[in-house]
Amino acid sequence: MDESLQYLIAIDGGGTRCRFAMVGPTGRHDLILGSANVYSDRAAAISTLNAGLRALAERAAMPEAALTGIPIYAGLAGVTDADTGAEIARHLPSRIVQVEDDRRSAVVGALGPVDGCLIGIGTGSFLARQSDGEIRLLGGYGALIGDDASGYWLGKQLLRRVLLAADGIIPDSALTRSIRRRFDDDPMQIVRFAGQARPAEIADFSPEIIAAAQKGDVVAVALMREGADYVAAGLQALGRDDAEPVCAVGGVASHYIAYLSTQVQSAMIEPTGTALDGALQLAAQLAERARLGAA
Repeated sequence: MDESLQYLIAIDGGGTRCRFAMVGPTGRHDLILGSANVYSDRAAAISTLNAGLRALAERAAMPEAALTGIPIYAGLAGVTDADTGAEIARHLPSRIVQVEDDRRSAVVGALGPVDGCLIGIGTGSFLARQSDGEIRLLGGYGALIGDDASGYWLGKQLLRRVLLAADGIIPDSALTRSIRRRFDDDPMQIVRFAGQARPAEIADFSPEIIAAAQKGDVVAVALMREGADYVAAGLQALGRDDAEPVCAVGGVASHYIAYLSTQVQSAMIEPTGTALDGALQLAAQLAERARLGAA
């Protein structure tokens, strides 16, 4: 048997950070690097991926050339189709690579074999339902025209409301006044920032929005309710049964729970594992296909 198939590499690449894991005879090695969103910055994402793989090889005390035969599963934010996944795979050192968007690994990691729904909301967003071994995905279309309720969406909507309040179209709040002061009460500074900032930088406003909502800030509460309405509509569109459990993963998802129905709140369960755990399970499936000559 090819000794390299004794090793597995999993990658969970999001808009804020990219996590790597290698498991094999020498144990498990983990690493966290920066953003790896192949939609917003493909070249930077590829650079991050290869830097992480080189670092894993170093930690495992193996030559970089050994990566060629190690199965790699990568679930990455911004992989919009199979062609994009294949292109990213060509830039990685292994000949056994599967690159998909980051939704399936999150579902597999969080739910394991259990039927249920997943609310995946961090810098980006998506929802999913697993039933009878099949996974149906909703959302995850990226910052430009999607990612409703995400950290990026919250930040963008906040900046919009700051500008609307500056124009006198909507009332100010403590939060909008605080943000406006940060930009020297100059709307054009906000416009320039929004036009140049990466999604992760816009999403950096989300903890402030969440905290302000907890204190009753009217603008922050309105944003959280609007995001929660999207989540509720998404669960309904997925055909969720009232008896099915719901998992929340990502830095923002759990903060919507208080704004959802009591029925959904009572159905919440803790995730079984992380998206990286899911990616390792999918890497194991990829390795098995490689052993059978099907990868």
